[in-house]
Amino acid sequence: MIAVPIAAKNMQQALVLIDEANKDADVIELRLDYFSALSEADLKRLLGACKRPVICTCRRKEEGGLFNDSENKRISVLKRAMKLGCDYVDVEFETKKELRDEILLHKKLYPAKIILSKHYFGITPEYAELEKVFKKMSKQKHDILKIVTKANSNDDNKIIFSLLKHAKGKGERLISFCMGNIGRDSRILCLPLGSYLTFASLSAGKESAEGQIPIAEMKKIYSGLRVMF
Repeated sequence: MIAVPIAAKNMQQALVLIDEANKDADVIELRLDYFSALSEADLKRLLGACKRPVICTCRRKEEGGLFNDSENKRISVLKRAMKLGCDYVDVEFETKKELRDEILLHKKLYPAKIILSKHYFGITPEYAELEKVFKKMSKQKHDILKIVTKANSNDDNKIIFSLLKHAKGKGERLISFCMGNIGRDSRILCLPLGSYLTFASLSAGKESAEGQIPIAEMKKIYSGLRVMF
């Protein structure tokens, strides 16, 4: 599956981008941290406009996002999204346990799948370290794990490929690839290597992270790979 992030700061722009994403994306990620304010009615409208499964993400600044209010309010945004029927919520592994527990309790009423995520925005750690992090994360309640790093060499991509192989052997659903221009290949190859999904931009200039490939280009690449194999 290919997920397309919607990183808009106002409703009008978001609705236009969602309409575009509905045509090509398998999954739509709503980056709710980009909104300075978002009422329940607005969130309901955004979710209603999505014709694909929806991931709701509200990323704090420390995790590379834009949300700068309290952690309690950030978790409230995700709980509201669950109540309104989103399919997935992205919850950072570093979120305090008591707040993650609130999401788990909410899941009993509104069963969105939980993506437990960890991001390394500057590096790709050694494989041994990532395997340890993977093990710690897998012990927490989740539906899908997400471990994303920054590639500074082609060897970093290989580390992620090894992690995907490890996750497959453990029967875990994992989203994993490298950010950055050097990580572009990993965004493509992660899917055939077992990643639950990958991310592509809606078009050039609409990236929410460095190294994202426009979805039209990514689909052409996958079409070529199918012909080859």
